[in-house]
Amino acid sequence: MHRLRSIFLLLTLLFLPALSGGVGDTYAQKRTSTTRRSSSSKTSTTRKKTTTKTVDKKTQLRNEKEATVKARKASQLQAAQLGKNIKANLDSVLILDNRIGKQRVSIDSLGKEINTLSTDIVRLTNELDTLQANLEMRKQHYAKALVHMRQNRTLQSKMMFIFSANNFSQLVRRFRYMREYSTFQKAQAAIIHEQQIEIKKKQNELLESKARLEANRTAMKQQQIHMEEMKSSCQVKVNYLNKNLTVVQQQIKVLQQKEASLDAEIERVIQEEIAAARRAEAERQRKLEEARKKQEAAARERARKLAEAKAAQERARRAAAEAEAKRKAAEAARKAAKSEAEKAAAKAAEEEAKAAEAAAKAEVKAADAEVKVASKEEKEGAKADRKAEKATIWTSNEADVKLSKSFTSNKGHLPMPITGSYQVVGHYGRYSPPGLSAVVLENKGIDIRGQQGAQARAIFDGEVSKIFSYSGRYIVMLRHGSYLSVYSGLSSVSVSQGQKVSTKSVLGTIGTNSDGNYVLQFQLRHESAHLNPEQWVR
Repeated sequence: MHRLRSIFLLLTLLFLPALSGGVGDTYAQKRTSTTRRSSSSKTSTTRKKTTTKTVDKKTQLRNEKEATVKARKASQLQAAQLGKNIKANLDSVLILDNRIGKQRVSIDSLGKEINTLSTDIVRLTNELDTLQANLEMRKQHYAKALVHMRQNRTLQSKMMFIFSANNFSQLVRRFRYMREYSTFQKAQAAIIHEQQIEIKKKQNELLESKARLEANRTAMKQQQIHMEEMKSSCQVKVNYLNKNLTVVQQQIKVLQQKEASLDAEIERVIQEEIAAARRAEAERQRKLEEARKKQEAAARERARKLAEAKAAQERARRAAAEAEAKRKAAEAARKAAKSEAEKAAAKAAEEEAKAAEAAAKAEVKAADAEVKVASKEEKEGAKADRKAEKATIWTSNEADVKLSKSFTSNKGHLPMPITGSYQVVGHYGRYSPPGLSAVVLENKGIDIRGQQGAQARAIFDGEVSKIFSYSGRYIVMLRHGSYLSVYSGLSSVSVSQGQKVSTKSVLGTIGTNSDGNYVLQFQLRHESAHLNPEQWVR
């Protein structure tokens, strides 16, 4: 027993380290496994947290980007709306300023008429007082005369007055006096009646003048109130523009760049037209010079032919005279011949001289015919040359000169280049809108705003010299002699290049600008020199 216990202890001692190591390893493995699980759990948790943070960051960035885009769009819309408001207010200021100017002119006109009516009322009152005083005096005289006539109204009294004359001459004078006195009384009655009518007329005129004066005063007060309202409205818009002055100046700068680009295009086309006109004039002058040289050459040729024909005529006449002299000499020799042989020779010489004379006369006749033909050609050619020269001068210069003079004589009376109601929203030259001294506008023409369906129309007779498009709109140029009118901003055109047009002829339909308004940009030039259209149209 004791021995078994010893063996067990020995075995225990032998196997205890192995057992102890196995247990420790197991424990360590368990601990390592636990640690790994803990680390894995921690890593997973950390990864989840990192992933969550990454997702939150992307969402935040995306939201920020969307917010930025929305803010930018909102800012753009706000800027666009501000730009529209500024443009609308600027146009309104110009329109109101134009209306205020017209209203002021109307008020001044009413003021002048009121002053004239006041003067007329004073004059009529004085005339009425004078007429009434004169009437009252005539009535008194007439009443006295009636009393006197009533006292001596019997025929017996009249007859006694006449026949109580001292002599016949006095009797005649008294008779004439009675007759003239009766006529005078009738005339006085008629004058009194006419003066009563005149007084009534003056009273009516006075009442009408007073009524018109009162109506004008009322209208003047209403127009003054309306003008003050427009001034107040204009001041509100001016204040708004001054508040956004930076944006106003930026927008005006953009608009002026667009207008400068349009003006440059118009200027280019006009310069091309002028250059083409100069080339055409040079070509016309060249052709005229060629025609003149041809005419001179033809005239010289005709003169040469005529001179040659006259020289031949002179030679033929001299030859005919010589032949006639020879014939006469041969005839005289034949008559003087005595022998038969001499007579035969003289007769032969005479026949030969007659033949030569006949031939010479035929040559004279032919030369006369040639001279006549050459003279006729010379006259007809000279007449044709004068006619051609006159026609060339008229067609090339006189028509344009006449049209230019007619255009100039109508300055200030030309019609507006737009149909329907309109407002001038842009004036010519450099100027500042009222209340906006820091804003400077510049225009080569005038801007006219019309209604939907408004059409551009010719301001005078002329010819369509050019039609071209720019930024989706059409531009029509008319030539009136040496003057040019330019119509810009048309959505469609109803004329063709080279077409003759008359005053108020429709050229096309006015389109909308970037603000949606129907605006015609109108320019007027004397060749390349700019003119103020407001001084030419009424």
